[in-house]
Amino acid sequence: MASTRDRSPQDPHTSGQEPAPEDFTVAAAERWRKLGTELQADVAEFNSRQPGADFGQSGENAFRVTNINAGLELLLTADFDNHTVRYGYSALNRHVSIPEGGMLSMRQSNTGSVEFYSADERLTSEETRQVLLEPMLFPEKPRS
Repeated sequence: MASTRDRSPQDPHTSGQEPAPEDFTVAAAERWRKLGTELQADVAEFNSRQPGADFGQSGENAFRVTNINAGLELLLTADFDNHTVRYGYSALNRHVSIPEGGMLSMRQSNTGSVEFYSADERLTSEETRQVLLEPMLFPEKPRS
């Protein structure tokens, strides 16, 4: 009979234990970088049809998307310690309605990957970008 010392340590992802904070931070940073790459590609695709949008990064934990045609700017800020991404919109000029910002939570799956959630609903990559970019790149037309 094998003693406890002879057994290999259990993987925290399969044993029901919480992953170490360092594991979460590494996975969250990887997912954050992926989101930045996806947003940059969406902005480039949008500009191929209608120029005026721009993507930028302010430090390691902040992305900025502007659309001069819509008169809006989006600022996203990741807080890995609190497992959140806050996002907010601001007007580039006075004659623009400002959409409400919000917060996405970051949660780690049993496989170790990190995904974004809104109101306890898991978002795919496409859904995440739609939540963030739709008001920026496809604003609603004012009703007459």
